[in-house]
Amino acid sequence: MRVVLRPVPDHPDAVGLVDGQPLTVRGRDAFAGGRPIAQEEIGEALAAAVEEAASALWGSDYLGSLSRVLGLNRRSVVGDRIARNGLPSWALSIIGYGAGHPGPRALGYLLLAAAEVLDTTDEQPRAKLAVLARQGLEDALALVARARDMKRLPSGTR
Repeated sequence: MRVVLRPVPDHPDAVGLVDGQPLTVRGRDAFAGGRPIAQEEIGEALAAAVEEAASALWGSDYLGSLSRVLGLNRRSVVGDRIARNGLPSWALSIIGYGAGHPGPRALGYLLLAAAEVLDTTDEQPRAKLAVLARQGLEDALALVARARDMKRLPSGTR
């Protein structure tokens, strides 16, 4: 069985595909093309799909980042726990959306930045958080561009 976590445009409720069929999850119950799949049957393939998608976002050392972004205990996102218990549909949707993004690694860093903003400014209203996040992204882009502009090559090289 092969599970791929990605957006499925024709099936907005799907979190990915199981052997080409739309994968939906209600609670922790999985369905392929509307047919129920037991956790014992899908568990290993789901854990492998989470690892593949999370690695696209954060590299092979993804556990801490995944845990932080989802707000779940680190043990809950370990492969054997996912194989045994699955993950909620909202978590699989987030992971799949990120992995399907044109720049998954960049989005992974932005997700971590968003987690940091939310964690350090939890008293702020959402509208103010959006302003802070936008300003932070603009500042970061300007600083990186400046660093790259200021970089000078050794004389005699092009």
